[in-house]
Amino acid sequence: MLENKKVRAFVWASAAAGLVVAVAGAGAAAATIAAPTKVTAPYAQAAAVVNADGSINRAKGIASVTKPATGRYCVELADKELDVTRLVPSATLQYTSFEYGIRVSMWPDPTCGTRTDTFLVITGMPNKWEDRAFSIVIP
Repeated sequence: MLENKKVRAFVWASAAAGLVVAVAGAGAAAATIAAPTKVTAPYAQAAAVVNADGSINRAKGIASVTKPATGRYCVELADKELDVTRLVPSATLQYTSFEYGIRVSMWPDPTCGTRTDTFLVITGMPNKWEDRAFSIVIP
């Protein structure tokens, strides 16, 4: 099936990278996370990897993340000129199975103070929101 040598190498490298990330993530969960690491994202206005507890793992252009309720996160942009009604964010869950989902509000939400510089991100299953780590990118 995987006759092409480059394809086999890519599959094995991807599997190894996933294992390293999983092991590193398990170790990071037990450790206290310091200040967020700045990331290199030259084509993004803002980006972040957010832990399930709402702490920022690493980020660019994100002022803060607050967690007003289970499975709900308010992601505040550092650039106050950016307006959530004019942006197209992309968010992905980290380390979870496929039945879980992530939703990003495309308008100012009362949960986050109806602010135009803050996205509401919701994680979990419908009607059963749960705290989940995620990444978000605002191109």
